[in-house]
Amino acid sequence: MAMILLSLFMLILLIEPVRTQDVEGKNESQNIMTNACTLVMCSPAQNGLPGRDGRDGREGPRGEKGDPGLPGPAGRMGMPGLRGPAGPKGDNGSVGEPGPKGDIGPRGPPGPPGSPGPAGREGPAGMPGNVGPQGNPGPRGEAGPKGEVGAPGLEGSAGARGPTGLKGERGDPGERGVPGIVGPPGPDGAIGPQGPPGARGISGPKGDRGAPGDKGEKGESGLPDITALRQQVAALQTQLQGLQNTLSQYKKVEMFPDGRSVGEKIFKTGGFEKTFAEAQKICRQAGGEVASPRSAAENEAVQQLAIAQNKNVFLGMTRTNGKFTYPTGQPLVYSNWAPGEPNNNGGAEQCVELYTNGKWNDKKCSENRLVVCEF
Repeated sequence: MAMILLSLFMLILLIEPVRTQDVEGKNESQNIMTNACTLVMCSPAQNGLPGRDGRDGREGPRGEKGDPGLPGPAGRMGMPGLRGPAGPKGDNGSVGEPGPKGDIGPRGPPGPPGSPGPAGREGPAGMPGNVGPQGNPGPRGEAGPKGEVGAPGLEGSAGARGPTGLKGERGDPGERGVPGIVGPPGPDGAIGPQGPPGARGISGPKGDRGAPGDKGEKGESGLPDITALRQQVAALQTQLQGLQNTLSQYKKVEMFPDGRSVGEKIFKTGGFEKTFAEAQKICRQAGGEVASPRSAAENEAVQQLAIAQNKNVFLGMTRTNGKFTYPTGQPLVYSNWAPGEPNNNGGAEQCVELYTNGKWNDKKCSENRLVVCEF
């Protein structure tokens, strides 16, 4: 039974497409005939000559143009055609606008100097200007330091103090320098403390004559009074000379900018270095001597100047007959030698220097050390 139904089903499937095609064919033929009548405008036949075999009939009127059909789908892009020949060269285009300014190039090397031009003519003298108002007097300048002996060189910056090296041999003494220019006198110093009462002054001018008094006893001769007066004048002149010397010494001391005082002594330095002979000359010209500490306090004052300048200092003591003495020839009453000093290395160390730590060392007198004077 199943086999029979399957066979009928297959037969129906084969017959149905054929009917569908026949129906579609009839419909298509009717559409064509309808379209043909529309295009040809079918109308009743007109009277005319009988044609021959239907070929001599009159051409019917032309039908109206039909509406354009819908555009068909775009076709596939065709293969690119062959490259055509190159066309003729076109005309030159118009000149373009100038482009932006480029960056400045590197500077070229300087050219050779040009030859000097001829001297210009001297212009006419200008009119004299008006005399300006007198300016206010400037403040009085400070006294400059005393000129150094010899041509001074430029002072280099003080470097860090290195360890004490071995003592070298004594060099040949250098040539004596040219004496320096004496500096201008410094300003007046402060007024000192009041001194002791002076000697009796000169008698004042004679007063008006009084009324005559009673006759007195006979007086002594006037010659001793004249002698006393002369003695008083001589004493005053001696005191005046002493004050002038003291004032001059203070002016010389003020030429040294940096100093320390201990008791009645003043230690001063100008910050420059010289040999011992030059230092001795500079200090004596200023009315003093090379610093010679006679106590721990004085030694500390000189040490402070050495620390401030970061330089070793020449002291005033020298070796005489194997022993160190003061400039006056007196033996030392105070010393502060470094360990192992003085050792007179090489037999040529006749002077004394003070380190920045306050200790002493015997040294060649030809070396340059900081000059410190005492007054």
